[in-house]
Amino acid sequence: MTLNRWDPLRHMLSFHERVSGLLEAMNEEKAVQRPPCWNPAVDILETPDAYVFVVELPGVGRDNINVELHGDRLIVFGERRFAPSVEDAAYHIIESRHGTFERQFKLPADADVDEVKAHYHDGVLHLRFAKTKAQAEKKVSVVAIG
Repeated sequence: MTLNRWDPLRHMLSFHERVSGLLEAMNEEKAVQRPPCWNPAVDILETPDAYVFVVELPGVGRDNINVELHGDRLIVFGERRFAPSVEDAAYHIIESRHGTFERQFKLPADADVDEVKAHYHDGVLHLRFAKTKAQAEKKVSVVAIG
């Protein structure tokens, strides 16, 4: 019979290697799916004939904004790039948000994705989805059961 000495350092190193491997695998997945750096403020309004999304995107150029519809999902994403206002300055604090952003919303069933109007002015994106007539005119009648 052979007597093996317990070496706590060897077990700790083995545990460290296993945890490091798991963390590396998780980081590789996150590298493929970059999370957004910031979320713009959004107001959602409903009028009698439409749904309106107001997205605050100050400092984001029109070319850096993307809007996609996937079924009943509205996705607004893009990037605000950091542009130093003074080239040779050493920044001590940067509180303005920059980088990628993404917001997703589930559209109501009566939102007409074929009747969407987009308008971007002064850093504010307006998306207006008309309501479909067929859904808006549906009524439920209560019948007496006797």
